[in-house]
Amino acid sequence: MAYYSEYLALDTLLDSQHPESDKHGHPAHDEMLFIITHQTFELWFKQVLVEVGSVIALLDREYVPESDVALCLARIQRVNRIMEHLVNQFTLIETMSPGDFMDFRAYLNPASGFQSMQWRILERTLGVPEQKRVLKHYTEALSDAHRQQLDAATKGTTLFGAIERWLEQIPFMESGKYAFWDAYKTAVRTMLENDRAEVRSLSSAEGTDPTDALAQIDANERGFLALFETESYAELLANGARRMSQRATLATLFISTYRDKPLLHMPYRFLDAIIELDKVVSLWRFRHTLMVSRMIGMRVGTGGSSGHDYLMQTAIRQRVFDDLTSLSSFLVPSDVTPELPQEIATRLQFVNEARG
Repeated sequence: MAYYSEYLALDTLLDSQHPESDKHGHPAHDEMLFIITHQTFELWFKQVLVEVGSVIALLDREYVPESDVALCLARIQRVNRIMEHLVNQFTLIETMSPGDFMDFRAYLNPASGFQSMQWRILERTLGVPEQKRVLKHYTEALSDAHRQQLDAATKGTTLFGAIERWLEQIPFMESGKYAFWDAYKTAVRTMLENDRAEVRSLSSAEGTDPTDALAQIDANERGFLALFETESYAELLANGARRMSQRATLATLFISTYRDKPLLHMPYRFLDAIIELDKVVSLWRFRHTLMVSRMIGMRVGTGGSSGHDYLMQTAIRQRVFDDLTSLSSFLVPSDVTPELPQEIATRLQFVNEARG
């Protein structure tokens, strides 16, 4: 039979706080808060890795049942709630004043959150591209054993890669002579012609020059059409403007456009949760930045990074799912959304509805 403290290993857990200030004979009251807050960060990182790993396993297959997409949604939503909790956890550590932190900070060198192996595993597992790294030598801060553990833990498919593979399998985009991208290109051109007509009408009424506005619409059109043309899309991949494959990108656009169709609603909610995940991870980074700025100002971090400046750059640059977020730029209004062929529209209904 399980006993509460043994099941939770409480004797070990509660004996894992050893303030450095005590060892130096200058006990600092707030160091215990500092230790426990960071230990709970690490415990929650462990749970996040469990959830993200399970989602990768469900998606990285030849066929993903709809019920598993629902399970992936539930688990990513859980991750998002955990990350929101961790964002709020910074308010606890901020009950410590900067002066109280200075009482023990010097004893922490060279220890730093920069050395969090679990956070590095999470970054790689999500799919942070190495070319986006603010510091390319970030692994040098880890011990040899942790570097080996990091490499071993991140050899498999990333969440980004698993989602890309799943999206590439999305059916419904072709049927007979119908191809979603051809119909969507027509819708884009219709929308942009409406925009041009509106610009010319306003220009005529106000006596202004429409040249700049029309040039912007032309640029928007090129951006739209690049999604559908193989060579243009290959250029976007080559120059880093996009990471996700063309097939996966068009599938995302298809799901977003017809999100109210019963069989696409769950995939849409899942993709929306992934966009939220990218947001809450960035919020955690940003909130961390604000906390560091409050505690040490513009001082260099204990791990040797530039502190506040480094953390701010990671919040801005190290996002994973920009390809999904940016697709809102390419959505068209409902009045020009192409109508689906009856065969596809029927297949996108629930079984009983389709039979009815």
